[in-house]
Formats: sequence, structure tokens, C-alpha cells
Amino acid sequence: MEIKITKKNIKNIRVSASTEALLVSAPKYMSKKAIMKVVEENEEELLKLVERARSKKYINNIEKGEIYLFGELLKGDTLNYLTDELKVENFYREELKKVLENIFEELREITGLKEKSYTVRKMKSRWGTCYPERGLINLNLNLAKRPIDEIKLVVLHELIHLKHPNHSKDFYSELGRYMGNYKEVQRRLKE
Repeated sequence: MEIKITKKNIKNIRVSASTEALLVSAPKYMSKKAIMKVVEENEEELLKLVERARSKKYINNIEKGEIYLFGELLKGDTLNYLTDELKVENFYREELKKVLENIFEELREITGLKEKSYTVRKMKSRWGTCYPERGLINLNLNLAKRPIDEIKLVVLHELIHLKHPNHSKDFYSELGRYMGNYKEVQRRLKE
């Protein structure tokens, strides 16, 4: 883990975390050795702090002009016209629609499974849902922030529910057949 130390005119050490590093603000008079001793003594709590920061990895900061699209951070000029949340939402909807068409087409071809329709909407606690009896799949708009392989896993997961409505052994066997590394992708999706 990278540690970035900044000396300031303060009395006590302050620690925060970004997704890439531990950010330590220390009094100007404190030696690097003393700072590192404090960091080492509190290593366990500090690692948890970094993990919490990493778990918030795909959170947009519209005021700063930063949003995520397919796992990549977009900044500055690309976003000049995306000034409010509704515009960002519409942008995501359009971009995700383009990607989903290709993903669905590819996965329909290799699995032989086809939904009657799918929709993209804001969802709070799930990446997708499937209604096998109606052939309907709902996908979370926030998938637009995630890398393509994670989106592909969610679509594949929901398509397989058309054949296996529950999470049975057969369901996971089929998931593994079409995406051998699904466990790794699933782990990243849960972060």
C-alpha cells in the first residue's frame, strides 16, 4: 500500500485514504520515522480505511466533473455538457444501451437463450433481475459505471435464469460453461 505523507502546520496526525494510497497529514516537526511508527502501530485499522475507500470506487463526483463509464474515470472536457445528474443518467442510459445490444447479441448466440425484452432502470440493491415466466430482464443503470466483463456477467446470469430460475448446481454449472472466470468477475462486482 502506498503512503503519501504531507507535513502541515497541525498538532496531530490525520489519516485518510484514497483508492490508491493512504494519505497521512502530520505536524511539520514530526520525523518520518515517528510518522511511520504511528502508521505501523495502527496498520490494521488503516488497511480497513483503504478497503472502505476502494469499495466506493465507482462513485461519481459530478461537482468535480468526474464520472465512471464502463470502469473508466471520465474527467474534464468529456463532461462539459454533463452538468447535472439527469443528464448523466441519460448519458449512461444511451451508452449502456449501445453496449447491451452487443452483449445480448453475443450471449444469445452462444447460449441459445433469448429474453422477450429487457429494460434498464435505477435499482438500489441488485445488478439485475429476471422474470423467467415472462421472459423479462431488468438491469441496473449503474452497470454503466462497471467494466464490460462485469456487465457481461450480469447479463449472462440473468439469461441463464430463463432456463434455471434458481441458483441451483445446474445454474452455476451453466454459468461456468459460458464464463470460466465468473467467480473472479463476480467477486469484483461485489466490491
